[in-house]
Amino acid sequence: MSFDTDVIVAGAGPAGATAARRLARAGVRVLIVERFALPRQKPCGGGISTRVFSRFAYLADALAGIPHHPVSSLYLEGPSGDVFRMRSNGPAVVLIRRIEFDHLLTRLAVDAGAQVLAPAAIAQAADDGEAVTLTLRDGRQLRAPMVIAADGVNSVVARRLRMNAGWPAAHLALDMMEETPVARLRTSEPDTLSVFYGYGGAHGYAYVFPKREHVNVGIGYLLSYFRERVDEAPYTLQRRFVSDLRARGLMDGESQRDHFTPFLIPVGGPLKKTAQGRVLLAGDAGGFVNGFSAEGIYYAMVTGDLAAGALLAAREGRAMVPARACRGYVRAWRREIGAELRDSVLIQRYLFHSGPRMDRVVRGANARPEFSRLLVDYASGRLSYHAARRRLLWHFPRLLPRLTWLALRGERRSPAAAAPLTES
Repeated sequence: MSFDTDVIVAGAGPAGATAARRLARAGVRVLIVERFALPRQKPCGGGISTRVFSRFAYLADALAGIPHHPVSSLYLEGPSGDVFRMRSNGPAVVLIRRIEFDHLLTRLAVDAGAQVLAPAAIAQAADDGEAVTLTLRDGRQLRAPMVIAADGVNSVVARRLRMNAGWPAAHLALDMMEETPVARLRTSEPDTLSVFYGYGGAHGYAYVFPKREHVNVGIGYLLSYFRERVDEAPYTLQRRFVSDLRARGLMDGESQRDHFTPFLIPVGGPLKKTAQGRVLLAGDAGGFVNGFSAEGIYYAMVTGDLAAGALLAAREGRAMVPARACRGYVRAWRREIGAELRDSVLIQRYLFHSGPRMDRVVRGANARPEFSRLLVDYASGRLSYHAARRRLLWHFPRLLPRLTWLALRGERRSPAAAAPLTES
């Protein structure tokens, strides 16, 4: 089986659909290969910082076609019960359901000229130097000069081409979440995004994301901590969390087992190899997730867009120069989001290993109103990450030497961190 294709995009999530749209709009023949029939559900908190509208101007109008819920109120709770509340002048986060959002982005790519093959599960990938061959589970083969692999945390393409030998447990978060209709489970504050740091242990967090017609409630742990320290089943933990919220008057209704889905999030930073031969990794497949907040949608769209841009910049006539595309892509993502993702992992390591540190952050946010202004300006896109970082270190100068120490310690531990792990 063959398609007249210049680029195959593996995965119809935010990274893949964004890449396919940009390529198709530039006249590139692009095929999206998606494992599941569309539209398909994807377990995810579904929160996107509103800076996405500055980066992708077309998205604001497109979102009018699906239910979405802008939120301007934030509730942070530390392990000891200290609370920080913040309300911005405008929305700082927009909440969506992935089944609707991903399908919207895929439709935009198709409208631009992309083709879609779904359901089509990739089983094998091979790069012979001339092109990449993807073998589907049913035996069909697809071949193209370039591939953008945006097929998620368990990327088959990345594994088969040995770009990812397996995530270390310390680089993954296990997120245990349900997305339930508000008719059956609802929060008492439908316009507030709530995060409970240190819930169930220093390495854990919990959250409530209210959406227009659903609510997302979940608990997350670093996978290494969960395996070593947590004895209960994921849904037992989830049901207890919902019960705790209900007892506190923060939630009404019952947890729904049929809406519960545990999933893995890569929170250890981008892979060392995100481009190789004729393949570029984008989104979760490349580890492009904020290590502290676990936000992945924004970075998926950015890396999908940058991967497409690198391929377009590497064109000579209708052909693309693979080495130039790889170099251009790595330079581009490092320049735009590299420092941000690196620092997010350091902050995660600093905070999630200590309940008292989380408490100090919550108390400090209450004592320093400039912190909330900084957070809102960064989340909304009014302030770049680099500018926000400079201001943060100006206000909290003792943070820099601590993060530097973590970075140096992480470098010394890097050989052990690279040990392969079979993913659950």
